[in-house]
Amino acid sequence: MDAPVYSVLDKIFGEVKNIAADTDILAWGETANDWGGIKKLVDHGVAARRLPTGTQILDKWAKVAGTEYDAPWDVVHHHQNGDMELNWHYCTPDGVPFDEPEAIYYANENGLAAGPYYIIIGTTYGTGWVKDAEIHFTLSADMAEGDQLVINCGTNNANNPGDGRTWNVYAKGSTTSKQSGTTATIGTGTLLGTIGNTNAHKTNGQLNAISCVVYGSGRWKTSAVRQWLNSGAAAGAWWSAQTPWDRPPAVASTMRGFLAGCSQDFLDILEPVDVVTALNTQGDFATDTETTQDKIYLPCMDNWYINPQYAGEGAEWDYYKALAQEASLTGKFQQYQTYEILKHFNIADHTSSVTVWLRSCIRGNATSAWLVYSSGHVHDTYASYALRGCPACKIKKMTQS
Repeated sequence: MDAPVYSVLDKIFGEVKNIAADTDILAWGETANDWGGIKKLVDHGVAARRLPTGTQILDKWAKVAGTEYDAPWDVVHHHQNGDMELNWHYCTPDGVPFDEPEAIYYANENGLAAGPYYIIIGTTYGTGWVKDAEIHFTLSADMAEGDQLVINCGTNNANNPGDGRTWNVYAKGSTTSKQSGTTATIGTGTLLGTIGNTNAHKTNGQLNAISCVVYGSGRWKTSAVRQWLNSGAAAGAWWSAQTPWDRPPAVASTMRGFLAGCSQDFLDILEPVDVVTALNTQGDFATDTETTQDKIYLPCMDNWYINPQYAGEGAEWDYYKALAQEASLTGKFQQYQTYEILKHFNIADHTSSVTVWLRSCIRGNATSAWLVYSSGHVHDTYASYALRGCPACKIKKMTQS
């Protein structure tokens, strides 16, 4: 979609001052920064006129210090209250898992003494997790409060978790193993409980959901990708466990937080906003949605004008409505259909189409989220995959006193 270009890099503030002819309420100071000028357009209610949907705001983003990419933001929607939403035109250069495969068990305040234990499987999940089968292991040392038992299931529910799979005990969120061994399908010991007692996607006490053990969680609030997008911390410092079973993705130790690559001018105008995301229907949630406070977020299905599983996660962005019209659609993009116009491209070269996460979960299970494949196909996949994304943000209109 052709769009006017509004260049932060070319010091747009002088041009911004010219809109004073349109209104008497603007008072500009020569020391304001570029993103500060854009914020003033929003605050004074003229952004929709001067930065219409489809405008591209040119910017830079640094993966590491000294390595910058051209990172234009598309103006994708103006809200009636004056807020303006932006979405990266390109995608992040590297993939981040929505969530890492999680621990199967955590120790509560009582810890867990050394010795033989077993877990019963309550629900068949794939071909590897068979109802009433057992997972046996023997601890050589006590587990302390918060310690996590992690069984390597190979991100495949066709693998039998009790059949010689490697297990490790870690302190919560740590990558340093405190002890390890292999599982067995038979043996003696103390029963820790039944995993998947009623449902493969539900937790049971200190036992995790089976699906999250194998593939990670599709919940935006606790996701690794949400933590990465909203942090400016160094590699090794932006991730922390959000649940008793949460495990760090490998990229947590190698990539710095997304915000570390943004300009200070941009960060100065960025503030947390309410982000609504649907929850899966298989867990024990009391509501259909939950609200997080995020500076940066991934688009939801509503935002990209894709027919959603749950309507109401966010505004239907006018930018994507226009793309649907350009594709000769009479309505929304549809699930499990392919659209050339929905292809998104790598910020590193601007020509390679890549698969990108949306933040909307698959409501029928605990472990998947929606995405758009590099082909433009709207689909879903397991949270453990490391995929790219198109960051979004909202520039809020200042509340007038």
